[in-house]
Amino acid sequence: SGKTDLPLLAWKFFRLMKSNSYDVVHTHLFEANLVGISAAYFARVPKRIVTRHHSDFHHVYYKSAVKYDKFVNRLATDIVAISKNVESILLEMENVPAAKIKLIHHGIDIHDYLPGAVSEQRIDAIKKKYALVPNSGPVVGAISRFIELKGLQYLIPAFEQFLINCPEAVLFLANAKGDYTGEVHKLLKHIPTKNYRLVPFENDITALYKVFDCFVHVPITPTVEAFGQIYLEALASMIPSVFTLSGVAPEFAVDKQNCFVVPFKDSIAIFDTISYVIQNKNNLETIKQNGFNVVRDHFDIHVKISKLEQLYS
Repeated sequence: SGKTDLPLLAWKFFRLMKSNSYDVVHTHLFEANLVGISAAYFARVPKRIVTRHHSDFHHVYYKSAVKYDKFVNRLATDIVAISKNVESILLEMENVPAAKIKLIHHGIDIHDYLPGAVSEQRIDAIKKKYALVPNSGPVVGAISRFIELKGLQYLIPAFEQFLINCPEAVLFLANAKGDYTGEVHKLLKHIPTKNYRLVPFENDITALYKVFDCFVHVPITPTVEAFGQIYLEALASMIPSVFTLSGVAPEFAVDKQNCFVVPFKDSIAIFDTISYVIQNKNNLETIKQNGFNVVRDHFDIHVKISKLEQLYS
């Protein structure tokens, strides 16, 4: 329940690992990495794997935490980088030996996104649940925690401008929670409540994507996003998408080929691109298909599983 619990937890893990003689310990996320890899090191577990889920977040926002990242890096025998962005931060900012880093992308089960995998009944249920029928206009969707680095402060003014020409449009903000909530609500004061939805959590995420006419994900720097699973989910759902090139996006996103790329922190470009997508939504089949293909070909979950199995053995 807090930092004071970590030493006792590490001791319990140490005893567990020692008594069971584990061959491999694999940890995820900050506290688990710190506690689990420490315990595994002192228990002499031969293979100690960390998956690094954040990029330069500590370097930019919590500099005092960088020493803990470096501590974990030293104790781990292998570090899984989930994108080339994370790999470069480990190499260039934290001086991790290249031999210790394994690039293993996140993935999705493409079968969940194949044509017909999401029934019309599920899509209709989402529309009904969030009052998107019968007379709502085009839906601009975003799935981002309410934190500064996700760029909602540039999306919301762009949507406000878009409403002038399309007064029935709806801005759908999912995963609507985080320490930037106050700022988001200030920005939304200029938009009628009928024109936006704030949804903290939706379980049927694959059906949710299908109600969007345009998807927007615009983190504010190239490195602030470690991966960005929603890049994959949106393209696999064949939703025309507006991206900034953060996280894993530079590895596959090509403007006007499989998505639409806008500059960082640019509300005008976001507005222009949303307008173009909505006006031309019936003429974007090639872009949507290309987006699906790149996810299918490069980010299948079974590729990740195979690479992890190789790492464990």
